[in-house]
Amino acid sequence: MLSIFLSIFLSFSSQLHLSSGEHVTYKAQFLERLPLPATGPESIAFDAAGGGPYTGISDGRILKYVNGSVGFVEFAITSSNRSEEFCVGNGSVALDFTCGRPFGLGFHYQTGDLYIADAYHGLMVVGPNGGVATQLANAADGVPFGFTNALDVDTETGMVYLVDYSSQFSVNEFSVSLQARDMTGRLMKYDPESKELTVLLGGLGGAAGMAISKDGSFILITETVTKRIRKFWLQGPKATTSEILKEFTVRPANIKRNEEGEFWVAFLVADETDSCPSQQQSPGLRISGDGMILEAISLDTQSGISEVAVYNGKMYIGSPFLHFVDVYAWASESHRRE
Repeated sequence: MLSIFLSIFLSFSSQLHLSSGEHVTYKAQFLERLPLPATGPESIAFDAAGGGPYTGISDGRILKYVNGSVGFVEFAITSSNRSEEFCVGNGSVALDFTCGRPFGLGFHYQTGDLYIADAYHGLMVVGPNGGVATQLANAADGVPFGFTNALDVDTETGMVYLVDYSSQFSVNEFSVSLQARDMTGRLMKYDPESKELTVLLGGLGGAAGMAISKDGSFILITETVTKRIRKFWLQGPKATTSEILKEFTVRPANIKRNEEGEFWVAFLVADETDSCPSQQQSPGLRISGDGMILEAISLDTQSGISEVAVYNGKMYIGSPFLHFVDVYAWASESHRRE
């Protein structure tokens, strides 16, 4: 996976072009580093009891963090044909289909089920005890998924929302999709009761991440190819329509909602022309549901990040490159003023 991004990745030399006064920069305090047996903790999730973090890694496993003494343990796998001999600890792209490559993760808190967006095997689910995940869908409207990338679960309704980065390019063709300005990404909804998969929105420019709002009225989608965030309305007078919420000069990766209902956007890759060393280094932004930039963060983690997940006063950093999950202290603005 690493080689896919390196040709276009500029780490933190890729800066966000933000006007002064539009945001404040928060220097996050580093707490600890949680080692992994392989690279690529793309996405972070926690179960209903607060267990975790859970994360998928490049050798195809989904791991659960237990504690400082035990560390991460295997929780689930997405490929029933995987070979422990060849897969464990091996992040080779050549083995991705055999071993699986879990990206997006999301729990349905009422059932304990973990839904998985696997880049090769599509939408999957595994029960509260883990094990081998079951494939739920690998195509929509007769069109196979090219690269299932992210998902989120509406814990009130149980609906699972997911994005396919592209229906034309696989994860191994990520850089090609950027050059081609691919616009075949899709937003979909899966109903666990009817087992029906519905395409809600097509024509997305590299659907890298998505997150449902706290009240379930809309979804925010990050588009890597077109460097923007799109808002899709689920409820209200604008239901089933979408609009461009925010445009950037660098490429957004995953987006995650926090407990306050705000959203964290991570920035992973950029074109060489996007480099602007004079600007403040901002690997992640906190934004409102209306697209207002509330805050930029400054981190000690010196590699590209794919996700910023804030949970229970801590900030967990995902990345396709690293052998660990970095953890930072996090306090909301109201708590900082106390």
